[in-house]
Amino acid sequence: MNEENPVILPVVMKKDIHPKLNKECVVTCACGNTFTTMSTLPSITVEICSACHPFYTGQAKFVDTEGRIEKFSKKLKVAEEKKKAATELEQIKNAKKKSTEEYKEMSLKEMLQKAQIKEKDVDEPDKI
Repeated sequence: MNEENPVILPVVMKKDIHPKLNKECVVTCACGNTFTTMSTLPSITVEICSACHPFYTGQAKFVDTEGRIEKFSKKLKVAEEKKKAATELEQIKNAKKKSTEEYKEMSLKEMLQKAQIKEKDVDEPDKI
């Protein structure tokens, strides 16, 4: 125990359960930059480092490692096509609804009278 402060207990690490620490781990970036650090791995390969990252370099460039921009563009195009198809379908439904509403509001007697008037107009167009 610590005589100065009895509350602090000595920390003892268990043997043979911790990974080996490499004091010289080489980190290699896709841009070609390399540096050393400490790690449990002997070497590390990364895609972006501080030498090529847009935040640190001040250059505006797209970091598109997995084609995310193309993937988003495809999703956007599909969504627009679905929206267009839905509006066309809605227009067709509305047109059918309007045509059926004309007949729903009339009784059978009114429909027959309307048909007779149309026949008279076709047979005798000069008398109008």
